[in-house]
Amino acid sequence: MIDQPFPNDAPQPPTPSWTPEKQREFLEALARCGSVKASAAYVGMSREGAYRLRRRQEGRAFDRAWDAALIHARDLYTETLLETGLHGWTETVWYHGEEVGERTRFSAGLLLAALARLDAKADGLDLAGEPAREAAADFDAMVEAIGEGDDCSAMLEAQDRAAQTRRAPPPNPYMAGSSDDELLNRLEMFQERERIGAMAPEDVDTSDLDPYEADDWDDLQWSRAERSGMMDQPGFWEKANPVGCDDDGRDDDDCNDGSDDGNGPGEDGPSFH
Repeated sequence: MIDQPFPNDAPQPPTPSWTPEKQREFLEALARCGSVKASAAYVGMSREGAYRLRRRQEGRAFDRAWDAALIHARDLYTETLLETGLHGWTETVWYHGEEVGERTRFSAGLLLAALARLDAKADGLDLAGEPAREAAADFDAMVEAIGEGDDCSAMLEAQDRAAQTRRAPPPNPYMAGSSDDELLNRLEMFQERERIGAMAPEDVDTSDLDPYEADDWDDLQWSRAERSGMMDQPGFWEKANPVGCDDDGRDDDDCNDGSDDGNGPGEDGPSFH
């Protein structure tokens, strides 16, 4: 007797794949709306699938173009929000279920909240570094190449080189006579700043950063405080500022450095690195 297949044994339709054309359409939609979920739905794919593709080795160009698309979306939304903040928006007025007119609404709080969210996204994009901004300049050509199935390896390498050039410190004539140890220390300092700048804010170690001792921090400690977001926390500058300094920067007994000529640090306010 031949076994008959049950209805649920029927072959399942193949899972839709991220074809080059779908990648192109997704990236173009992402640049317009800034929403991964909406862009994935627009091309008939899942948000989770988009993130999986982004993590794959063959998705390197897709990953880079994704960041570039968000940069374009941020610029677009910033312009729209500023326009709305300046001119408001039209709202229909209803009374007892009937439309009786229109009015213009304004919301400064909504505008500021939206801009703050966009700024937070921009901070997140900084984690991707300069290559994403280089890709934003090449966005149209890059998306077109992805849509044609190109791995964009040459384009990615060119963006990496351009980003590295932009990050490199400018030539300093005063370093011409520096010793090897001084040059090495400067290089290590530069590399450490690059490492801190590439970290996610929540991963930055701030356990040794006491705002009350901010005047004694070195440059790298200030870099970590800035990257971690500590400097934006409520009360940070009150703790970092010398106690008792007036708003005009002049010192009193609590923030005087002990000099009698009145030209100490309090004359120009505290010095921040």
